[in-house]
Amino acid sequence: MVADSTESGTDQYYRDHALAYAESTLGVDMSEIYGRFLGYLPRSAKILDAGSGSGRDTLAFKNLGYNVDAFDASPALCAFSTQLTGVPARVITFQDFESEPVYGGIWACASLLHVQADELADAICRLVHALKPEGALYMSFKHGSGERLSADGRFYLDMNGDRLRAVVNDVADAHLSEIWVSHGEGSRRGQDAWLNAILVRT
Repeated sequence: MVADSTESGTDQYYRDHALAYAESTLGVDMSEIYGRFLGYLPRSAKILDAGSGSGRDTLAFKNLGYNVDAFDASPALCAFSTQLTGVPARVITFQDFESEPVYGGIWACASLLHVQADELADAICRLVHALKPEGALYMSFKHGSGERLSADGRFYLDMNGDRLRAVVNDVADAHLSEIWVSHGEGSRRGQDAWLNAILVRT
C-alpha cells in the first residue's frame, strides 16, 4: 500500500493547479468514446460523471439531452465544473460514494486511476451498485501495470487488461463487456496509451 502522502500529493496538485488542469482538458474531443459508451444506454438514461474534473464530459452529456449528476474529490474542480455546466458537482471520494441503483450509465474517465490498488475493487463495487440492471460503467486508466508517483506528485494506478480482469472478478453482479487500448483522443492522440473498459451490471 502506498503511503498516505501520495494521496495528499494528488489532492494538493488539484488544489494548486485546478484551473490549469481544467483548461488543459476541456478541449479534448472524446466523441468517439462517448459514442461507444452511449450505445449501451437508452435515451432516457440518467448518467453519473464519477470523478468529473473540469466538467467537460458532464457538459457534453447534458448537451446531448441526458440528465447528469457529477462528483469529484477536488473542491476546486467541483466549483469549476458547477460554474461551467450548471450541474452541481458534489465533493466526494470514490471511497465514500454511496447511491441507490438509479443510473443507466456511469462515466469514470481517467478518475479511478487515482484510487489505490487495494481500494479499487471496492470503488468499482460502489459504482456498480449505483447502476440499474443492464447499466454500463465506463472506466479508463493509463496503460501499464504498477502504482507510481508522477513528477508532479500525483499518484497513479496503471492498468493492463489482465490486471483489470483480475479486479473485476471480485465485483459481483457485473461482467466486463469491452476492454481496449487507445492512444489518446483528439489533440492528444498518440501522446499516451490508455486502457478503456465497459462493465455492465447483470
